[in-house]
Amino acid sequence: MGGELKTASGGMTGVRSGVGSELAERAAGLLAGGEVRMFLGYGAGRTPLRVRPRHVLRPEAAGGLVWNEFCAPSLAKYLLEEQEEEGRVGVLVKACDLRAVKRLVADRRVERERVLLVGVGCPGVVDAGKVEALLARAVPGEMVEEAGVRDGVLVVQTRSGVREFPREEYLLERCLHCEDPNPRDVDLFVGPEVAPWPARPHDYAEVAEVAALGAAERAAYWDRQFARCLRCFACRNVCPACSCRECCFDVWEPMWLPREVSVSEQYMFHFTRAFHVAGRCVDCGECERVCPVGIPLMKLNRALQKEIAELFGVERPWEPQEKEPLAMYTPDDPDFH
Repeated sequence: MGGELKTASGGMTGVRSGVGSELAERAAGLLAGGEVRMFLGYGAGRTPLRVRPRHVLRPEAAGGLVWNEFCAPSLAKYLLEEQEEEGRVGVLVKACDLRAVKRLVADRRVERERVLLVGVGCPGVVDAGKVEALLARAVPGEMVEEAGVRDGVLVVQTRSGVREFPREEYLLERCLHCEDPNPRDVDLFVGPEVAPWPARPHDYAEVAEVAALGAAERAAYWDRQFARCLRCFACRNVCPACSCRECCFDVWEPMWLPREVSVSEQYMFHFTRAFHVAGRCVDCGECERVCPVGIPLMKLNRALQKEIAELFGVERPWEPQEKEPLAMYTPDDPDFH
């Protein structure tokens, strides 16, 4: 893990507070005016490094909404729970979250006219897990009292003092590839736009690294990864491309996946899921972020993205399209005859 933990003097004065107050005001106005019946955003989490999804039903409750560099969870799949109720739902989206909503709309699981998209410029989301792991190694049992970003530096106030982290080394992987941190095609935009930063190209370097291994080494690599899998289904549950009304892994007949937790069955689960979302993955990285044991699931997804890009000439395979190569059939497909 890159970066060195530094102890700094002084307090948290000057840490960027974000656009939380404007967001709360706009959400309250939408609810009060009847434009939405619910607003999905973020609220304070169990520590300053964490947030939690917040469902706001009343204008006076909008004051509990927050927006900061720790708002990592995508709110897109919560929209599935709200499609049975009448009325529109407002939802806060980052650029990567907008792709997730578009995926659900393209798959006809969410009706676009029943969603009011509120965009916000994202300066990059801090990987709270990395920061917590570094703190735990440096000062076991250290409690975080306040956290934020000041002048491009992640500042964490703990009981023993103020600690600084090089922010760019603690961003989520998806943020490093972000080409435009401002969601487009939204209904409302809150706060100022964020200036783009030099994004890493989608060169599939992590895919090439695994592909370069010999067959035995490659099998051993995935054996090690899948041996740690708990089969908790967190990756499936958070994925916007996994939105079937009935998942094949949940049915008893036919039983695609036995309840046994073994490496061979983990291969079945992860490879089946990867193929099911092939050509539909929006590259949000949520599956990897929520994995409790840190399996590098995006290496599987990006391997398939690379194949889609090369075989079908799709320049941006992570962007939902009106016509997608694996969602269409024509009699003159090359492999038909």
